[in-house]
Amino acid sequence: MPRPSARERLMDCAEALFADHGLEAVSLRTINAEAGLSPAALHYHFRTRENLVEALLDRRMRPLMARRREIFRRLRAADEPVSVRDVIEVLIRPLVEFMLEDPEAGRRYVRFLARLEADGGMNRDFASKRYRGAVVHVGPLLRAALPGLTSRERRTRVDLAMDFMLRGLAGWAGTIDGPGRASPPLEDFSRSLLDFLVGGLEAEPSNRSTGRLFRISA
Repeated sequence: MPRPSARERLMDCAEALFADHGLEAVSLRTINAEAGLSPAALHYHFRTRENLVEALLDRRMRPLMARRREIFRRLRAADEPVSVRDVIEVLIRPLVEFMLEDPEAGRRYVRFLARLEADGGMNRDFASKRYRGAVVHVGPLLRAALPGLTSRERRTRVDLAMDFMLRGLAGWAGTIDGPGRASPPLEDFSRSLLDFLVGGLEAEPSNRSTGRLFRISA
């Protein structure tokens, strides 16, 4: 197997450090040192932290989004009603496949994404603009599959589902080698995660006419 290039070593180290500590807690000097390169290496390849983060996202998103486009194309070509589960499976399946094919890189990447999301560093426009063809079908398909929800409620639920998906996969990835905790196989965990996300999206909307947030009295 060929040795990773200096650029790839920098990206692998940055991805792992950002996943563990967050963007703001990791200096560029630390990334260079972890990669075993000179203090100027990262600046030479990426110039800025923002460029580095964009390169990290693009490196994995490009093949993942291509896979999503392929699955969406098959769904639409099947000429059958598309369910909520179908749509969410398209979103989660490429990530799970990546984690199965390359466990180390896959676990590192989902933990990086979850940390980026938790720290408010995730630019959602990055994916929707650069890879529009892979996500453009999500809204219309979910609108057709969830006619009982308002557009605002549907967006809220989708945002919650995507956030929980990342946190769930990252949580699995973070505990798989942890002491004293037995994690289920990724296929079983992903199936349960998918069931949970679909259940939340398909739940009947609460009756807002009562003006009450909680059903049980204090």
